[in-house]
Amino acid sequence: MNTTLYPLAALFAWAVVLSSAKRFSAILKEPARLAAWFLYLSFALIFTAGWSEVWNRTDAWTGLPESNTLITMCLVVCYSASQLALLQLWSYAPDRARRHVKVTISTVVVVLTAMITLFVHSDSTHHLQQSFKDWYGGSVEYDAYLVIYLTTYTTAEVEVIRLCRRYSKVMSPSWLRTGLITASIGAAIGLFYSITRLADIAAALADVDISPLENVAEVGAGLGALLVMIGLTLHWWGPRISALAQRSRRLMAYIRLRPLWASFYTLDSSIAFDAPRSLGSGSVLNRVRTAARVLSDVEYHVARRVVEIRDGILTLRPYQDTAHSELLRACLAGHGLAGDELDAAVTAQQIHGALDAREAAAARDRPVSPTVGNSPADLDAELAWLLKVTKHFVKHTASRREIADTDLTPTGGIA
Repeated sequence: MNTTLYPLAALFAWAVVLSSAKRFSAILKEPARLAAWFLYLSFALIFTAGWSEVWNRTDAWTGLPESNTLITMCLVVCYSASQLALLQLWSYAPDRARRHVKVTISTVVVVLTAMITLFVHSDSTHHLQQSFKDWYGGSVEYDAYLVIYLTTYTTAEVEVIRLCRRYSKVMSPSWLRTGLITASIGAAIGLFYSITRLADIAAALADVDISPLENVAEVGAGLGALLVMIGLTLHWWGPRISALAQRSRRLMAYIRLRPLWASFYTLDSSIAFDAPRSLGSGSVLNRVRTAARVLSDVEYHVARRVVEIRDGILTLRPYQDTAHSELLRACLAGHGLAGDELDAAVTAQQIHGALDAREAAAARDRPVSPTVGNSPADLDAELAWLLKVTKHFVKHTASRREIADTDLTPTGGIA
């Protein structure tokens, strides 16, 4: 586990820590951001120290037997304090939060001092022992060291769960609420680590070997800490994911609307806001420039495409006839369509017929009549509607022969 999960977790945390270094002067001015930065730093150091390549060399570097254990556990205490301090800064008024954080820091100093003292005094009886019993039950000092460490870790995790659950219940759906729920789940998973370690001590004293459960402790520590760290920072980078997803949806809609838009543009390029261009032609460089222009402001270009399609529909009004819409609707309903899908299919077939009629005859001066189907009030609803129309426009829900059999020859007017 510490050969795969640990280095990946450390790499993720170091990327955040180093990318934030250039803003460290600003971070120092905001206690919550500073606590979050120390959270990532502690996380990075924990899993760097726990990585097998580092773990196996730490004793040689420090000259203290089993110093890798001491360093890692002290870092875990610092990590637990950082996550608790971050939640305290969020949960309480500034003055009260400062008092809570001072108590947390003072407690950590006392705990670390006690841990280091007990660890060093257990040197003669604990270090270099190989058996499971001697490792976890080799000395009173080392057992006390472990109990203090695990009690501190467990207390911090329980407090994280309490605060996260308390405030997530009173929040509306948001990235912050999702983050708090994620952090509480991570802290709960982290409890498997402390429970397993406490069981190790009890089992060793009872001369029972439960070393096969070691992976439970490692997964609890690694996965739990990762989820807590992600959860407590999700509200900072989560909105960027939403923005990227929205941008991707807009770009896909822009691409999917092209067949419908192209049918209007081929017939009348004046619907386009940009300078006329030939579909499917042009140098690779021009196509790259066009793609770059669209990607630079997807929201604008997809809105332009919607407007141009609506303008194209308006130009077809003199070539459509509402008198045949019910016959067309009955024909398409026979294919199992209903609701918006039926409206979209009717509109798509009317567009097909009107495009053919416009190519075959000059525009006739007829009064404008209402458009069939939806007239959405916002861009999201407009895109949803036009994408349905485009789908039926491309696949021809009813064949040309079926439509011809219903005698739906366009005679003018808008459907």
